[in-house]
Amino acid sequence: MTLINKIQALSLMMIGLVGVMSSCSKESEVEIEQATVKVEVQKVKRIDKARELQFTGIIEADDKLVLSTKMVGQITNVLVKEGDEINRGQLLVKINSNEIQSKLKGVNASLSEAKASLANVKRNYERIKILVEKGSATQSELDDITTLKEVGEAKIISIQESISELNELLTYANLKSPISGFVSQKFVNVGDMATPGSPLLALESLDKLKASINVPEFEIGMLDEHDPVQVKIDALPNKTYRGVIEKIIPSTAFSGAQYKVNIVFESLDQNVKPGMFARVNVNKNLESKILIPESTIVNRGQLHGVFTVNQQGEAMLRWVRIGETYLEGTEVLSGLSQEETIIISSEAKLYDGMKVEITKSI
Repeated sequence: MTLINKIQALSLMMIGLVGVMSSCSKESEVEIEQATVKVEVQKVKRIDKARELQFTGIIEADDKLVLSTKMVGQITNVLVKEGDEINRGQLLVKINSNEIQSKLKGVNASLSEAKASLANVKRNYERIKILVEKGSATQSELDDITTLKEVGEAKIISIQESISELNELLTYANLKSPISGFVSQKFVNVGDMATPGSPLLALESLDKLKASINVPEFEIGMLDEHDPVQVKIDALPNKTYRGVIEKIIPSTAFSGAQYKVNIVFESLDQNVKPGMFARVNVNKNLESKILIPESTIVNRGQLHGVFTVNQQGEAMLRWVRIGETYLEGTEVLSGLSQEETIIISSEAKLYDGMKVEITKSI
């Protein structure tokens, strides 16, 4: 082959190579055009959202008391045990009252004698009073009998007071329940010695229950009495109870840096019992928040992002800092501004710089 022929053959090869390259370039342009995906977008808006505070606590009886006595004596009968339901006026504990009964018997006898003696003094008083009017008795005799009458009357009053005190003590020998509810704790058994002020039984009422929660000091300033609350009870997961903050206890003496807050309910059913674990939600202070659909958030390790659309019609991944998730969406703390556009759905998986076609804007 001559040099000219070789040059001609080489030229033909170069033309063919250029044609192949041109064909590949056209195919790449087709591929780029095919990579454009249809997307739906929405403008970012701020929503007024109440700040939700959550605390945990315990259901308690609003009326609790410890039953005790004012007398010394041996316990002869305990008619209830822990957990028993009780009614107002029901006999709960009996204490040996033989000594009081004996004293009461003696005092009653003294009262009978004093009344008889006073009756005799009154007869003499009336007699001497008539004699003084007739001049047959002196004023000194009338004064003496008057003094005896007054002493006798005072003695009867004193004895009657003693009888009242002994009868009152007898009520502490037969202890009855002042409330309807249940026995939460039993401190004594038959044969134990009861002493004044010593606890016998702890009673709690079922007529009115409350939720007691502990609130950290950095959150106590957000709460006010009469704030409405919602209460969920772990033992009753399908129910929500409404209530209000009744009292905020100002002292933290009994709970460290926690403040005790009492909540009363609007209404309850018989399923709620003291001792149940409760979760209390309080909505306070409307705040303006940017909320976006949780499904739009792209997670890359510890980073979170959302796709936006730039002026060139390309998908751009924007890194954001997110907060809490609500029913309305997830809060964006930073990285997005109001009225910016984010992609909420696409017909294919997105990547940074992908061409997009907006088919719907919300």
